Amino acid sequence: MQFYALIEEWPDECMAFFRELPGCYCSAPTYQEMMKAVPGAVADYLKWVKANDITILEEFDGQIEIVEKERIVAKEGGAGPRFEADLAPPDDIEIDKALNVAATARAALLELYEQVSPERQRRRLAPDSWSLTEHMLHLLESEGWYVSRLSEQPIEPTIDANADIAMIFFDHAMDYELILRGLSPEQRSQVFTHDGAEWTAAKVLRRMTEHLREHYPWMVEIAKEVKQ
Repeated sequence: MQFYALIEEWPDECMAFFRELPGCYCSAPTYQEMMKAVPGAVADYLKWVKANDITILEEFDGQIEIVEKERIVAKEGGAGPRFEADLAPPDDIEIDKALNVAATARAALLELYEQVSPERQRRRLAPDSWSLTEHMLHLLESEGWYVSRLSEQPIEPTIDANADIAMIFFDHAMDYELILRGLSPEQRSQVFTHDGAEWTAAKVLRRMTEHLREHYPWMVEIAKEVKQ
């Protein structure tokens, strides 16, 4: 089965995304390394959605063939390019699949976070690293930021560092789901421009789901270390 890769090349990283696989991504230092790794990343993703009872593909023949659909050199310090594939408006089914992936990723993050004591949640492994709490605050702010890209005049989200992170994480997620499910046909097809970057509903879904899944393995390693 063919999967169509949307490739971003950054100065020290190359990433692949797939519109048909929300939350699936592959990252490596170079394009060559990424292309070698991406079939395995897709296979791992398909195992993950199956294990979590998420239906993404109606049919799958067991074969993974990566097709390079688009490849863009990203601007350093930018928000990530808008691909041509991001222009087509997502329908209700596509939005539902992406939100199911996002909800499952959030649940895993919350479960991991709450397995660690409050004192250790705030512990950094190194002065220049992030604690588990800082990862969660970043994810909270980022989700709000992504959704706000679909507004003409977005309001930058702010999170109280002393608030109940688990409760806010859940409450905000419900709000974002309502916003994304409620997008009008015009909003789903509109291109919004903020700080020189173009955003569409499809790009927001792609970026938001990837970002949630990207942080999980990093947080797993932190949780292992702070529990010792």
